[in-house]
Amino acid sequence: MRPTATHSALVTGAASGIGRELALSLARDGVALMLADVAPDGLERTVADARLAGAEILDATALDVTDQAAVEEWVEKVTAEHGVPDEVHHVAGIAIWGDARTMPPEKWRRVIEVNLMGTVHVVQALVPRITAAPRRAHARRGRRGRRKLVLMSSAAGFIGLPWHAAYSASKGGVLAMAEVLRFDLRPFGVDVHVVAPGAVDTPLVRTIDIHGVDRANPRVARATALFQGHAVSPAKAAAKIRRGVARGRFLVTTSGDIAFGRWAQVNLPWGYKAVMRALNYGFRWASRGGSTGTPSTSSAVASPS
Repeated sequence: MRPTATHSALVTGAASGIGRELALSLARDGVALMLADVAPDGLERTVADARLAGAEILDATALDVTDQAAVEEWVEKVTAEHGVPDEVHHVAGIAIWGDARTMPPEKWRRVIEVNLMGTVHVVQALVPRITAAPRRAHARRGRRGRRKLVLMSSAAGFIGLPWHAAYSASKGGVLAMAEVLRFDLRPFGVDVHVVAPGAVDTPLVRTIDIHGVDRANPRVARATALFQGHAVSPAKAAAKIRRGVARGRFLVTTSGDIAFGRWAQVNLPWGYKAVMRALNYGFRWASRGGSTGTPSTSSAVASPS
């Protein structure tokens, strides 16, 4: 069923990766879009492609989700002009990895500010509005008139991936927040979903900040190539997210290995530990001889994986 033109969605992190593909998927279904990203050039490209797909762009704004006042101002503006969105997909985030023994506090703080506090800012700005708004009269797949709040966590939010301590802290916080919101917001006509992508071949893969590791090192390049060979495309991840949300799933994964990993933590703990130890060894092998000797200063802003 093709949605009516009155159906709207708000997407952050829309300039690249999963956020961009979600925006384009919604555009192809005729959903009116409110888009934001910290990268204005990428956002412009998404807007142009969404318009080619036939979508109405209600708003497109360069936005830093760590700026609470800016998020509140933007949400107030778009909801006043276009009403409360039927769907919210908060995808904006960054990834910074590194050995917890050497990763500097400013990098811990940065990844938590963007991924966790950025989500808090979006939730604080939107939740009072989406819970107070009347339900839409038109029907979509799923329960009639209920709004959707979709937050982006990660497989690292619950799986002990090596060198992910800071990133996992930020994404685990999002997962825990969503677990509470799914019950807090249900009486107000809002369904909450949390996405835990596994390996997704976004631009982030090629630019990710791995503290103290030389990305040009052959071992690191080989490990990156193995990751990309296992990863799904952002378009496929977006399709799985939309399908999972339409089916009413709270936790949406983008590949079967992530769902199995979550199950194995409880039901096959010895197997889970063996795999995590092997991955940790692989990370140490890849970084051996590939240290930069100085802290890395770059950080990638894109859809998380």
